[in-house]
Amino acid sequence: MTNRETPDPRPKSEDLIALRARLDAAQTKHEEPTAKGRQNDGRILGQAWRMSTELVVSVMVGLGLGYGFDHLVGTTPWGLLVGLGLGFTAGIKTVLISADKMAQQNAGVPIGDDMPDDIEDE
Repeated sequence: MTNRETPDPRPKSEDLIALRARLDAAQTKHEEPTAKGRQNDGRILGQAWRMSTELVVSVMVGLGLGYGFDHLVGTTPWGLLVGLGLGFTAGIKTVLISADKMAQQNAGVPIGDDMPDDIEDE
């Protein structure tokens, strides 16, 4: 059996300093977005939910009115189909108006500035 020298299991102070510097660099590279960025994300997400809800509600109201018209007059599929078409048209128009307002509000906001430049490398 040969007696090999085993490396010292205790880390050296230079190694600890280098490790701390690497950890600090990694933490600053992957910091969470600022509170303002998170607030804007929540506002935009809320607007997206609003637009999708407006579309669904418009279609449902159109279907309900068409069904009610069919029930009163007795033109079974036609009122429902016309109501569906009108509800869908009204919903799309409302979504387009909301999207235009959203674009005007965010006209001066640069997109993607909160992301680090080297995010693609990962």
